Amino acid sequence: MSIRIDAEKLRQEIEDEQNEKLKIALFGQPGAGKSSLINLIVGQPVARTGATTDMTTEAKMIEHEELLLVDLPGYGTSKFPPNRWMEQFQPEELDLFLCVFSSKFHEADSAFFKELKDKGRVCIFVRNKQDDLWEEGKTTEELEADIIADVRKHVGSAENVLFVSCRTKVGLTELVDAIYAALDPAKRDKYARSAKAYSKEHLDAKRAACEKSVYKYAGLAAANGLNPVPGVNIGVDISIMLKQFNDIRKSYGLSDEKVNKLIPSLLPLGKQVLEYSTKEGILLLLKRFAGREASVQVGRFIPIVGQAIAAAAGFGMTLAAGKSYLNDCHLLAEKILEEELGIAQ
Repeated sequence: MSIRIDAEKLRQEIEDEQNEKLKIALFGQPGAGKSSLINLIVGQPVARTGATTDMTTEAKMIEHEELLLVDLPGYGTSKFPPNRWMEQFQPEELDLFLCVFSSKFHEADSAFFKELKDKGRVCIFVRNKQDDLWEEGKTTEELEADIIADVRKHVGSAENVLFVSCRTKVGLTELVDAIYAALDPAKRDKYARSAKAYSKEHLDAKRAACEKSVYKYAGLAAANGLNPVPGVNIGVDISIMLKQFNDIRKSYGLSDEKVNKLIPSLLPLGKQVLEYSTKEGILLLLKRFAGREASVQVGRFIPIVGQAIAAAAGFGMTLAAGKSYLNDCHLLAEKILEEELGIAQ
């Protein structure tokens, strides 16, 4: 097998994977907080929020990394009667649906869910604004039980309801886990890489997903071999490694701004993450791992990068550098999460 053929195949796989977005749609009541929920899922203010009632008349597409979040307009309205809605927005092309509500469950939500069920689509029910639940003489648990019973009465099945508060962040870990579990296994890596982690379990899933990309990027960088590494008789495509490291940083939400605002105890590791994501930092990492040989582990990587690339001189070096950078990012993200959760160091 030619290294050129392996490299072209690998390049096409990377392009295809990045171009195919995971499509998650949110529908439900105006003012239920869909935009706020989108921002919390990705961990960034990508959707505009406000106190005004949402009068969506067309699907709003919000792209973030490998996710495409779709804020759908109302179903069964005068503007979008059921048949026209289904024809225009084609739910069969979307991967997962979140029914978001913050008051009494609506008949329109029930009708739409039944349409989705008939089409074999998966839907998760999200009762937002959990912190507003209150009624004299009833506990929060009793109120939640009443809501669950009401939803099941409307949809005619024992669907689970997740309770979430965008204000207090209650229930976000459960929501993120539920989305991950509901996805087709082939699409879970996209979600793990792109969504914000609210638990160590999600961070571990993110790391495993990123590691698969590290193999591919490292192999492609080694196969291209455009830039000689000083002091090492091997060439590597630095631009590919720069993109790889940038993708890892984005997956963990480690922007320059966030890293520079870290508490003093985390700042040294944060600065290291930033420094190694530059051309000069990558060259330092490559030189550190220049002695790594891929030949003794060829069989392990053939299914991912191809035999020719796995046997190439620079593959072991680029893979080791990529995994080292991933380890640094993961460790920093773990410590940031512990700080956010108030876990003792």
